[in-house]
Amino acid sequence: MHLQEILKNIPLWIALLPDCKLYSIMIVLPLVIFGIWFLKRKEYKSIVYFYSIPLVTFLLNCIIKPLVHRARPPYEMQIAIHPDSFSYVSSHSLVTICLWGMVIYFINKYCQNRVLKVLGIIFSILWILFVGVSRVWLGVHHLTDVIGAYLLGLFLLSCYIKIFEKVAADE
Repeated sequence: MHLQEILKNIPLWIALLPDCKLYSIMIVLPLVIFGIWFLKRKEYKSIVYFYSIPLVTFLLNCIIKPLVHRARPPYEMQIAIHPDSFSYVSSHSLVTICLWGMVIYFINKYCQNRVLKVLGIIFSILWILFVGVSRVWLGVHHLTDVIGAYLLGLFLLSCYIKIFEKVAADE
């Protein structure tokens, strides 16, 4: 059974949330909040790391998609939107797991309020999962496109964190 069949009774506007202004807001919001926070703490290297994640994931995606050259799911499966680029990897999923994974890392590292920490981490994980599910639900990606984006994103995120911790330790 396909995900679209399972979710057919849920309003379509829910699946479209990551394709509207909300997706842009969910990229800009953490960049602004953490940018201000890092500026106040005069942690300029943290700003560079945090701000470079969406850029690096976007550029990586621009390299991977033409190399893999994987077609999108059939047009008949695509609901409401019909992208004309290649499918593998899901750029929405890749950017989301990297950016919001960094949000989780910084919340876990710096947030002292246990309730805010738990809520922030839960929200971040749910957003990451929702974006991936929405890609398959709308029929614009194969499940393996999203899984590939998550795996690549986790690898990239772990590299970022490792580099960040090494640089932070050298200060």
